[in-house]
Amino acid sequence: MITLLIYLAPLAGVILTLPQELLPGLVDSAELQYGGIESGQTASDSTGTGASLSSLWSYSTVTEDRYDHALHGDQHELTPYFQDYDNTTNITAQLGSTAYLNCRVNRLRDKTVSWVRRDGSKIKLLTWGLHTYSNDARYSLSFEHPNNWKLQIKYTQRRDQGTYECQVSTHPPKVLSVRLNIVAPVVEIIDERGASVQEKFYKTGSTIELKCTISQMPQAQTFILWRHGDHMLNYDTSRGGISVKTDMSSSVIVSTLFIANATPTDSGNYTCSLGDVATGSVLVHVLNGEHPAAMQHGSGTKDLCSLSLVLVLAVLTTLLNTLHASHAR
Repeated sequence: MITLLIYLAPLAGVILTLPQELLPGLVDSAELQYGGIESGQTASDSTGTGASLSSLWSYSTVTEDRYDHALHGDQHELTPYFQDYDNTTNITAQLGSTAYLNCRVNRLRDKTVSWVRRDGSKIKLLTWGLHTYSNDARYSLSFEHPNNWKLQIKYTQRRDQGTYECQVSTHPPKVLSVRLNIVAPVVEIIDERGASVQEKFYKTGSTIELKCTISQMPQAQTFILWRHGDHMLNYDTSRGGISVKTDMSSSVIVSTLFIANATPTDSGNYTCSLGDVATGSVLVHVLNGEHPAAMQHGSGTKDLCSLSLVLVLAVLTTLLNTLHASHAR
């Protein structure tokens, strides 16, 4: 009897949670199956009724499924769905960085998530489940617990821009479309007035000051690299008097290079770069004696003299042609 009670205990819990309309059928069925079992007799000894504990357990399982259906409705409604449908459809990544395309799927169950690249009517499979099927090693599936089937694209290039789809293997498939935009930072070296400059003049003994601006950066980055030819200046301690100041107070990053006590050996090409993504350059001249402004002024004077000479020659040519015409008559 004690053994029978132990087996019937789980069934009692199920019965207590059933809707009232299901109770009569369950009671009748229990009476039918256990009516022929006498005291001290096990279910396996009963004959005639075909009753057994296993059949009763099967019945209780079916009843639980019906009860779950009564509570939750049609099981076809419990299909997978995207958690952040409206928030993950447009991604902007910086050229050369790592892009992450999120796809959070709830209630996935036995379905599979895949990523494809759509280019017009062409579709290219990138991942299926946890496996990567792209020949491009930059693509991989980076699953993030508990439900984010995240596509990772390393060292983004301009050709990576386009439409990607996260698909769930339902019938028909559920699709989350993600647009990836690739933005290349703009690097410029500017003068004191903020205008882009490609050449600058300094006097020996003065301080070289080069200002570099970086804009259109979707990902914050503070490391700006300065070079003089092939020589990196950011951590140069051999020359002395070199310093770099970076300001991120606005949406545009400004990096300023200072070189004290300039000499003619400091002349050459200077570059300001953001890794291998974008670079700006300026040609620096360090002059002995003559002030840069005087040099630029002298250059302007030479240009004016050349123009005057051309005008004089044109007038002389016209006069000679006129005299020649008069003699011909």
